[in-house]
Amino acid sequence: MGILIKAPTPRREPAMSFDDTPGAVHETRSALHIREVVRITGLRREQLYMWQRRYGFPSPLRDPFGDRVYPPEQVARLKLIKQLLSEGWRAGAVVPLAESALQSMLGLTIEDPAPLHPEIEAAAALLGNHRVGELQNHLSKLLVGQGLRKFLESTLIPLNEAVHDRVVRGEMQNYQELRFADLAQRLLRDVTRLVRPTRDARQVLLATPPNDPNQLGLAILELLLFTEGVNCLTLGAGVPAQEIAGAASAYHVAVVVLLFDRGISGKIAGQEIRSLRTELPAGMPLIVSGRAVNLLAKTIPEVCTAADFSSIMASMREVGTLSSGVVSVVLPKETVQA
Repeated sequence: MGILIKAPTPRREPAMSFDDTPGAVHETRSALHIREVVRITGLRREQLYMWQRRYGFPSPLRDPFGDRVYPPEQVARLKLIKQLLSEGWRAGAVVPLAESALQSMLGLTIEDPAPLHPEIEAAAALLGNHRVGELQNHLSKLLVGQGLRKFLESTLIPLNEAVHDRVVRGEMQNYQELRFADLAQRLLRDVTRLVRPTRDARQVLLATPPNDPNQLGLAILELLLFTEGVNCLTLGAGVPAQEIAGAASAYHVAVVVLLFDRGISGKIAGQEIRSLRTELPAGMPLIVSGRAVNLLAKTIPEVCTAADFSSIMASMREVGTLSSGVVSVVLPKETVQA
């Protein structure tokens, strides 16, 4: 008796996720797979993913199997970006730019990054060498010695910027930035329970938009506002406009602060801000802050822009959000021990 062998079912190609008109199909067929882009440009996959999320570029297509593929013009632009990074430019300064602007920047000399304070440089070195336990002890001692406000403004904020810059330059890995953010947030959580807003504090809603998933910037801003007597309702990072607006109405907040902790293009920032302004109740103050504020092409009606923490506080005074007093925070040494 023979054995009946069932013929294998012919493989079905997955549906294409792009326009299958002749022009679009040709564009996809001429695009390069991500592994080829990595080989040609010298960039890492993690960098391409990070830039797509934060800056809206590159913007890959999908082949019939769902893999990322990059049109030739995007690959050419990525080569220019890689060259500028090797010349010392920061990713946030070049990735959002058009190819013509990138071409004009080639060969230009830029100043070397300003040297970091020795304590901050020591912290960055500990992270770079994977000595996380020593880094935690180092930051804890600085927090106790400097006090909360000075530690946040003079140590943690510049250290956060330095770590991010080293990641986009390829000097650190993305997982090191994530490890640093987790460590710093756990340190700040130990302090947050010691901070209480004043009785007459009005509630402020904090969030970052979907293109900015970084949580550490929110934690720093929340504590800084607490020291000024502001009661914060923090939704978290990467929150859609509809959710922010819904929470603002449900909790009757006095003002909404949208933080762009990482640099993204002015175009994307403008889209996020306009979307949120449309969703929020009329008359509810909206303050936006972060790197992207300086990249906005024009002002947005009924939106206050703030370049830094001092500007945020000034905007809150204008809308009458601040309470009468400043909170004093005393940090016992045992509270922040590793």
